[in-house]
Amino acid sequence: MRLINKTILYYLLISFPLLIIAGFFSYFLIKGELQDGVDESLAKERLNAIHLINSFSRPQSVNASFDSLSGIKLAKNEKAGEVFSDTSIYDTAEQEFVPYRVLKSYYRSNSNNYLITIAKASFEQEELMEGLLSAFVLIIAFLVAAFFIVNWLISKALWKPFHKTLSELGTYDIRKHDYHKFESVNTAEFNELNIALSKMTEKIHSDFLQQKEFTENASHEMQTPLAIAKANLSLLMQSSNLKEEEMDQLQTIENTLKKLSALNKSLILLTKIENNQFHKKAAIDLKEITVKALENYSDLIQAKNLKIETGFSAGFTIEMNPVLADVLISNLLQNAIRHNKAGGVIQVSSAPNTFSISNSGEPLTIHEEELFVRFKKNDASKDSLGLGLSIVKTIISHYNHTIAYSYTDGKHTFTITHP
Repeated sequence: MRLINKTILYYLLISFPLLIIAGFFSYFLIKGELQDGVDESLAKERLNAIHLINSFSRPQSVNASFDSLSGIKLAKNEKAGEVFSDTSIYDTAEQEFVPYRVLKSYYRSNSNNYLITIAKASFEQEELMEGLLSAFVLIIAFLVAAFFIVNWLISKALWKPFHKTLSELGTYDIRKHDYHKFESVNTAEFNELNIALSKMTEKIHSDFLQQKEFTENASHEMQTPLAIAKANLSLLMQSSNLKEEEMDQLQTIENTLKKLSALNKSLILLTKIENNQFHKKAAIDLKEITVKALENYSDLIQAKNLKIETGFSAGFTIEMNPVLADVLISNLLQNAIRHNKAGGVIQVSSAPNTFSISNSGEPLTIHEEELFVRFKKNDASKDSLGLGLSIVKTIISHYNHTIAYSYTDGKHTFTITHP
């Protein structure tokens, strides 16, 4: 939910109950005032009835209305006081029950007790209250609608600088920085945010340039001495004066240099991926790359007597840099070959939204969540660098895809899925 809508919703959730409560208070307050007005009218008519009783020359009963609801009657018991009450009386003309407000008062005059009854229909007050209630509902609906529209317009205007900043951040490219500075605005909080973002982007770009420069320099400076060391070692191993023990030691050094060179290339590749230095993208069919990679690794596959099973029900096309696509499939296949058992099987399958590579092998000796962690190796993979699956994970995440691992029926399976 957008921030503007969320803010308005919270305001409505607070204001709407308050309006309802205020409406109930207003309703009962107005109703009480109307009832007080009716009671005062009844009290005045009672005074008129008392004046009439005092003018009697003899005790008598009098009807004060044609419906006999109001009047003066002789009372046998001596009582005092007055009582207001509400009642409903069926009106034959209207064919419905009509609400009445009734005043009963006892009065003694000339040793005679009288019961004064005054009834007044209150349907007009009821109709007035219904009208007021309807008007109040309409007013609440209007206020809520007006509040929503006005608040939305005001919030949209107030948050416009913020959305502009978000838009600029969305289009910001660290490779095309060119001293990006966010525009100054007249809202203090947004202005502080823009200043902080300007400083942050400057720092990020500076770090990016330094890291990029280090990557380029490291690639050149480290590979050159490694190549020289490997060349000199190769010449030294061709000497005829070497003993068998010395040859074994030189072979160990050569293997170490090869591993160090591979490690250097892998770390540089990871850095380049994370720095987004592979700009070119194309629609890559992983099926085609996999078929070519299987041909390249045919010697390794035959050496382990592995069986290849493919099930390409549909092509799996992905937007990716071609170089990284080759690295992705190569690392997955190398992993499947290296950690397979002799005479095992490698299964490759694809569907419109998934691509998976499986290999037979023993269960993991590490936790599944550690499988893509750099330099975290399974016990059976002592000769590996521990970076192959980390590179795979980095490439997949770079293009907002997902990769999942599972182990069932003695097979390790890696599945790539479209977002």
